[in-house]
Amino acid sequence: MKYLWIASAFILTLAGCGGDPSRLTVTHAPSVMEERVSVRSLVLADISLPEYANGSDVVRETEQGLIEPLPGLIWADIPEDAMANDIVRHLSSITDRPVARAPWPLSSFPDAELTIRADEMLLRGDGVLRLTGQFALSREDNPWSDRIRSFDVRVPVRGPELSDIADAHAQAWRQLAEQIAQEL
Repeated sequence: MKYLWIASAFILTLAGCGGDPSRLTVTHAPSVMEERVSVRSLVLADISLPEYANGSDVVRETEQGLIEPLPGLIWADIPEDAMANDIVRHLSSITDRPVARAPWPLSSFPDAELTIRADEMLLRGDGVLRLTGQFALSREDNPWSDRIRSFDVRVPVRGPELSDIADAHAQAWRQLAEQIAQEL
């Protein structure tokens, strides 16, 4: 029993030595694109990322193809939330239309609904951030215009700094928003 207390004290001491991890935030990468669209308003109904990409750890692919966290580094925000907020900001700016996350905050209903399903968002072993998946656009007033499109966005990480990882994510999200805007 005495050894259990000593081991517990030792573990707590080691845990206290680690310090808080650094938090990495993705800074908005403004788009210069302007797109005329057929919808008057858009709601981002849902966005999903793979489990490894939506955790608090910032991850990368190893040379062996495994996914591992970068030591001592976590995201400043939940990745799905950060990505959703950034996509909404981009689409609103690009289209000059009201765009919001669900639940829709206005009294009138949105013209269209967007769903994004990413199956990969990973800093690959070759130094490229890859974001792939599908997005779906649906319109209740015109079901013939409903569509599903695949996306495959690749952004090279420009340098070894942590900010370069964040910049690559910002660029990937901007490129995805621009692709979506062209389908509206």
